[in-house]
Amino acid sequence: MNYDFTTGLGQAYGSNQISVSGVPSFYGGDVNQDETIDASDVSETDNDAFSSVSGYVRTDVTGDDFVDAADVSIVDNNAFNAVSVVRP
Repeated sequence: MNYDFTTGLGQAYGSNQISVSGVPSFYGGDVNQDETIDASDVSETDNDAFSSVSGYVRTDVTGDDFVDAADVSIVDNNAFNAVSVVRP
């Protein structure tokens, strides 16, 4: 079975997607995997950005192998918007 989440923002349960450059995408930034993007995720990402952590780490939400302000910005924006898991 195949399912294409990129055909519209309503393809995920609860319409829990965001449009990034016109492409429906999943939210990112729940680095501690507690199902809510909040201050603890921002803190962990900010600490790694301050320490210039690089490599395949969970706080690198952009996937560029370097934790920096771009990662902090994504996590902070999603925390501000109270993004959390939506499930049936």
